[in-house]
Amino acid sequence: MNYRFSILMPVHNHQNYVGQAIDSVLAQTFKDYELFAIDDGSSDLSAAVLASYGTRIKFLQQSNQGPEVARNKAAAQARGEYLVFFDSDDYLFPFALETLDKVISSFGTPTLLMGSMERFQEGEEKAPEAPTDRTIRVVKYPDYLSKTEAVGTMGIVVRKSEFDAVGGLRNSTPETWYCDDNTLLLKVGTRGQSILIESPSISAYRQHGENSTKNTEAVANALIRLADSEREGVFGGKERRADRYAYIGGRAAAWAFYYCWRAGHRKLAIKLLSGTAPMVSMAVIRKFLRKFRPTAQTIVLEGN
Repeated sequence: MNYRFSILMPVHNHQNYVGQAIDSVLAQTFKDYELFAIDDGSSDLSAAVLASYGTRIKFLQQSNQGPEVARNKAAAQARGEYLVFFDSDDYLFPFALETLDKVISSFGTPTLLMGSMERFQEGEEKAPEAPTDRTIRVVKYPDYLSKTEAVGTMGIVVRKSEFDAVGGLRNSTPETWYCDDNTLLLKVGTRGQSILIESPSISAYRQHGENSTKNTEAVANALIRLADSEREGVFGGKERRADRYAYIGGRAAAWAFYYCWRAGHRKLAIKLLSGTAPMVSMAVIRKFLRKFRPTAQTIVLEGN
């Protein structure tokens, strides 16, 4: 049996969150999906929580190898046309998959979709409140690296055939998996149509003390490794190099300023900017030139 969506959810020591995450998937109005929950060597009761769902989810286990290895493992078994990247501490609004399906049907077979997210705080017992305006507003780009506006990396949905064609995610480790989303976007960034869903938000990001963004040094070092990979030709040759430089440089500059420098990690900020200097320069140039380019037009689709 094939599906429209395969949802890939790694789980590591999230016993307090993962139940709500799974319940939000099971409550979807669109039912043509499969949910892979991969226990990544949890030392708490996460595996027991997953097992309690029985056949409603596809429960996989591995030793602690990190989320990229976990998602690759699930993707190898997935039978969905599209892979949905979902974290075990986040939440899908009930209309999320229905919205994604409508967008895909409106634009044929896009390579990549990016869904916007709400935010909610740890300790909020109630589910996040879903947006009341369900009008679907999107921006279409020829590919991800041709975008003209700043776009985050949340809510990634990628066509499985393209994910397979680029070799999937890295086989990283629990220490080196950071910037997994950036790496994937660079891999598929020139491979076809990319759709940004501006509204409604389709999911909610839980803010808590163990968010990966709290590990400022790990992310900074991952961005430097990303730049090194680009120099080594991992993401391609001369064609579209300027686009890749601008993307990496923009991420590095933002992280150096907002998360390193402003938090007092001055040496780390300098290290990051030094390690990505040519790319940061390209990002600055592109940001200036963007003022003279037409703004991408929002397309309004039928609401849910």
